[in-house]
Amino acid sequence: MAVFYILLLVPIMIQHLSIGRKNINYGSKNRTAVFVFFVLCTMLLALRHSIVGVDTKVYLSAFKRLSLMNWDLIGMETTEVGYMYYNKIIALFSDNPQVFFAITGAITVALIYPTYKRLTVDASFTIVLFCTMPTFIMMFSGIRQMLAVGLGVVAYELTRRKKLFFFILVVVLAMTFHVSAFMLAFMYPLYHVKITKTWLFVIIPSMVVMFIFNERIFTFLLMILSLFTSYEGEITETGAYTMLILFLMFSVFAFLVPDESSLDKETNGLRNFLLFSCALQFFAPLHTLAMRMNYYYIIFIPLLLPKVISASAGRWKQFALVGRYVMLVGFLVYFFYNAYNGKNLHVFPYHFFWEAV
Repeated sequence: MAVFYILLLVPIMIQHLSIGRKNINYGSKNRTAVFVFFVLCTMLLALRHSIVGVDTKVYLSAFKRLSLMNWDLIGMETTEVGYMYYNKIIALFSDNPQVFFAITGAITVALIYPTYKRLTVDASFTIVLFCTMPTFIMMFSGIRQMLAVGLGVVAYELTRRKKLFFFILVVVLAMTFHVSAFMLAFMYPLYHVKITKTWLFVIIPSMVVMFIFNERIFTFLLMILSLFTSYEGEITETGAYTMLILFLMFSVFAFLVPDESSLDKETNGLRNFLLFSCALQFFAPLHTLAMRMNYYYIIFIPLLLPKVISASAGRWKQFALVGRYVMLVGFLVYFFYNAYNGKNLHVFPYHFFWEAV
């Protein structure tokens, strides 16, 4: 567990160690803290044992099988051919599992890090939120989907710059790694529509209706998914309401505290993602697949909330600052409590590959 204390506390110390000193560039401190965090994260992904992550051994088995498969047979088993070719290309250099982990970890982080470096305004808060979100744990287990999520972050940058053609190409590529990436198709219009507080009079009733008819709507989404894959899912009660409540609270916070006139287009777009993520979470109690569909937007929540706090003004500014400290401490405690007591896809306790387990 010590590795996770290092992973979180070292970047936090980097950001805050120089508070009170003169001529400190806090933007530089933020960027350094985020850089150190992702370097440490890459090391943990590369050096982990095969027992870390509930699906890790399955991915290693597939890697070994695909390394022996002829090129002309790639793609005959599944529509997610991008991931199969990805395995085959790595196998050209090495069939060592740790090489596979190292390359995959480095690529996943490389896809996510530039956007986090650019947008982070409060490294400590962003890092703690990032580690609390399910996407962090998924990095150690869901190799295939996290590569797709990383491509989703690239798609976001193309969305921001209005590069529609290249956005479509990246979304299609992401779908060849994990078919759930079709959810990225909503990203482009979501980002470019301006949703303000006045929209809440329409959004809130719409969400209520969505929650009431969530089973029918999710059945329709599963039908769309079946067009791209052989997956056939059934509606089952999962009881996943905690994250739904959390995302609802995040949404209220994101609309309550900022001064709308000071929000830039990017913050507004990220807030739209949060609303969409909240809407998707209505389906999580029906099926775990709904959470997988949501990963492509959850990844942006740690970037949004600090920007919302920085845009707070007037009577809400003090509330936002207090909320920041409460969430920072609360999520930090929750992370380690959950690490010690939860299953978390067998990511905890962490083991290095050289350990005898």
